[in-house]
Amino acid sequence: MKAKISVLAFFSVVASSWAQPLVVRTSVDRTQLSVNEQLILTLDLEGEGANSNIKPELPDVSSFLSFLGSGGTSQSVQIINGRMSVQKSMTYYYQALKEGRFTFPPVSVTYKGRTVESQPISLVITAAAAQPSAPAGGQQVAPPSSAPAANDEQLFLRAIVNKRQVYQNEPVIVTYRIYTLVQVAGMGQPKIEPSPGFWVEEFDIGTTLKQREEIYNGRKYVVADIKKSAYFPTSPGKKTIQSMVIPFDIRAASRRRSNDIFDSFFDDPFFSRVVRREAATRPVEIEVLPLPEQDKPAGFNGLVGQYRLEASVDKETVKANEALTLKVRFTGQGNIRSLPKPDLILPNDFEKYEPKVSETINRQGEVISGSKSYEYVLIPRFPGQQRIPSIQLTYFDPQARQYKVERSPEFTISVLKGEGSYIAAPAGLSKEEVRLVGQDIRFIKTTVPEFRRIGAAFYQSSLFKLLCLLPFLALAAAFGYKRHLARLSGDVAYARSRSANRMAMKRLAKANKLLSVNTQKEFYAEVSRALIGFAADKLNLPEAGVIQSELQERLQARAVDSSLVQSYMNLLQTCDFQRFATASGAVEDMGRIFQQAKEAIIKLEKAF
Repeated sequence: MKAKISVLAFFSVVASSWAQPLVVRTSVDRTQLSVNEQLILTLDLEGEGANSNIKPELPDVSSFLSFLGSGGTSQSVQIINGRMSVQKSMTYYYQALKEGRFTFPPVSVTYKGRTVESQPISLVITAAAAQPSAPAGGQQVAPPSSAPAANDEQLFLRAIVNKRQVYQNEPVIVTYRIYTLVQVAGMGQPKIEPSPGFWVEEFDIGTTLKQREEIYNGRKYVVADIKKSAYFPTSPGKKTIQSMVIPFDIRAASRRRSNDIFDSFFDDPFFSRVVRREAATRPVEIEVLPLPEQDKPAGFNGLVGQYRLEASVDKETVKANEALTLKVRFTGQGNIRSLPKPDLILPNDFEKYEPKVSETINRQGEVISGSKSYEYVLIPRFPGQQRIPSIQLTYFDPQARQYKVERSPEFTISVLKGEGSYIAAPAGLSKEEVRLVGQDIRFIKTTVPEFRRIGAAFYQSSLFKLLCLLPFLALAAAFGYKRHLARLSGDVAYARSRSANRMAMKRLAKANKLLSVNTQKEFYAEVSRALIGFAADKLNLPEAGVIQSELQERLQARAVDSSLVQSYMNLLQTCDFQRFATASGAVEDMGRIFQQAKEAIIKLEKAF
């Protein structure tokens, strides 16, 4: 019976996956090529019918491409949250015939009477490159000793905005994304030119880049979001979000002769050199609309977004000279930091203290939301019915394109006759300073005090002599500590060197918590940061922009043992390789790398 249930459950999962519609995607290895060069077309099928024996209908492109044949077929199956996803990839090879601009038509697939097509791809074919003539003797000319750096199609940055037309003070969400077809070994610190006319709020996207695949202009790239920001325009008109520039370290495989049997061996990341190049986003033009003058409420201060206002009191009946608490809370989406202080107008019979302010900002998805709270301590001085008037918040809603007003309710406080009379409180007190300061009656002491023998002179004791020396010892210690602090504040290299080991061990402790297959990339990224950060602190190098070749040269210049330097560099290369590797390694390997990194840092500390 259990076996039947298991079989039925399996087929129900399969049926749920088949319910997903068939999706057809095509991508090419490049969109610009020369005559006689090869073009690789990849066809991806996903969803219902992907694992069947359906054959795609390739378009006729014989006028500009020659079909060379088909390659292998790969298929992957994933079950996530009870849903099975089937994807099949097929590869086809073409050769460019003539120069010009062409469009590779959609590839169509028919399944169960329904035809699904991919998107067309634009191609640019240039004239064939001139071939170098062979030298005398029939010997072939060896190619360059290293592969060239990536071109603009192989690695680039984009600044993606959620909208290009906004109102004044309405946020523009900018996502900075890298697109790459080459192996990236490292990334430097982003440099962003100032964008006048904007106030910027940063999103937290984490320390580890989340990689995925995306088809852009007909090519399949590995992409990752590097940075996300919210730009709030402070005035109307044409505004420009300036470029962001990031240096990247790209692996360039070392090559010898074209017929060298060891070429494939030296293609390994451990036998490649790192080439640095910069990528930059294009400036983005934004049109900022002025806020409408029609129906603008009196007292409007420029707040834009969607907000709500809540207010409450902790009690509605108090005695004179007793405190009550008024809480005002704003919530919503927009520039939370610009929310104004409530315009609280109270009768003269109330004593009001400065509010306690708390603020929470959430940066998720494409929205900045949060809350801002004000907590007032109010003290009525005279009995009677006292009224706390309504508080209002005026803002412009860009989605509704109109002004809105939020109002809190009025509160009527019944103030009873209390003891004592009116005493004006000093100005400037906060809620924390309104507290109980004394008691009228103390407890009776029940313990017997300690007695000492009469006649024993304290100045003759050893303790007295030691206490006499303490001021001089404390003065010497304070002088030494002051010199240490002065050097820490004035000598950056000394401060970084002293804290290098502590910071490295802190990062390794964080990496130790990531010792699992599911967090492999995060683990190797943290170990790499520990190794680079420690060496950079010891050498007083900028951690963000340092590259491994420079690190190796500086360590060798400090006369550090060559074997220690080489093992240190090998560890860094291993971490970088595992961060960008597609296959997952074993947890045992991660533990071994962790231990080697810890020992290498300890040995390098002794070498300095």
